[in-house]
Amino acid sequence: MSLWDRKLWANIDVVGPSSKPESAEKHHFSFLKPASYDDVPLLAAADFLEEFSSELDLLVVLGDLATTGLDDDLAVAEQVFLDSKTKEHLNAALEPRLGGLGIPLHVIPGNHDRYKDDFATPGCAKFDEVFHAIYKPNKGVCSEKLQSDNISVGLISADFCFADGSDPGYLRRLGRGAVDDVILSELDFQTRKWQRENPEMPVIWALHFSPADGVSTALVLEEREKVTHLAKQLGVKHIFCGHTHVNKRQVGTHPHIYCAGSVSAIDSTDNHFIHICSIDRSSTGELQLEVFDLKYDELADEFVPSPVSLIA
Repeated sequence: MSLWDRKLWANIDVVGPSSKPESAEKHHFSFLKPASYDDVPLLAAADFLEEFSSELDLLVVLGDLATTGLDDDLAVAEQVFLDSKTKEHLNAALEPRLGGLGIPLHVIPGNHDRYKDDFATPGCAKFDEVFHAIYKPNKGVCSEKLQSDNISVGLISADFCFADGSDPGYLRRLGRGAVDDVILSELDFQTRKWQRENPEMPVIWALHFSPADGVSTALVLEEREKVTHLAKQLGVKHIFCGHTHVNKRQVGTHPHIYCAGSVSAIDSTDNHFIHICSIDRSSTGELQLEVFDLKYDELADEFVPSPVSLIA
């Protein structure tokens, strides 16, 4: 699907140094690599975040920051998300530098970030080294606290990518993840700990893989029922996730599951999204989460409000 979308028969993508003709031999065809990002909507996303940076408490990135876990690919992700030298959202070459915005960042790895090679071999741990300043998991789980006025929110993320040493088979490892019982137990522990220390304040879970119904077999989170069952047991009402590149909500019964859709994946033409999530108290005093969708408009070259929003 990604190859078809890139129309390689008309213009084959290449990666590597391209500023000088003599470096052409260093190129390799990107159809030998997993799908990557589209820099046009990514630049538009950087423009949007810069405009509203003073109003945002946290930027949450739900995985697949890099094409693979190889050094060259992670170096690009590191520059985009962590480089704060310019103190701007773009560098001199007009490349996005979100680290210059000053917005706190919460990241979790996706299956692409865990690829050891271009053949989707899972278990690469270099993501943890590159993002160690902001990604500090305990048994694959990270907790974040947001606080404003009289509202505290716990954001707890879990990494269900295939672990190093696992052998899921070539077809099964492409685009899939699996619930690890050790990580699930830690997710349980950290959630209960938050609830004890912050009674009546909500917890939101963040995952890369979606535990929603109807996810295609090629993108499924194996044993996803363990996640939704635990969420119901603990009273976790909201799960944010990515991976599918499709903007989709499963609402009506708890947990509500919000599939974000990609912000700039190259195989998500006309389907790039940013989401603004706000938490406030209603007139009755109940905490209320509102999610606003913003979709990339190719003609306007910017993210504009999508007609769908949700209050829950």
